[in-house]
Amino acid sequence: MTEITSITDWKKNIMDSNFLLLITKESCEDCREVERYLENHDYRIDEYDIKKINLDNLESKKLIESMEWIKIEVDYVPFWSLIIDSIRVKSIKGNIELVKEIL
Repeated sequence: MTEITSITDWKKNIMDSNFLLLITKESCEDCREVERYLENHDYRIDEYDIKKINLDNLESKKLIESMEWIKIEVDYVPFWSLIIDSIRVKSIKGNIELVKEIL
């Protein structure tokens, strides 16, 4: 799973194919459960690769500060956004079963 930690990483990854973005925290038990599931499923859900932003990663601080929507929308983790053609088209908070509902 690709971890996005910088603005440069974000710009590069957003231009890639469609993907699911997972916003997570190391201190979150639900997030650890999601990551264990993803590890056992080749970091994919259906046909989508998973990329993540870890809110606890100090290297990601500038990236997170630059993304206003994270500060506004992310009040619960795991938080997912479906990225299609470089646009966030849907978002949901919760576990694997809930994220599958937006696909």
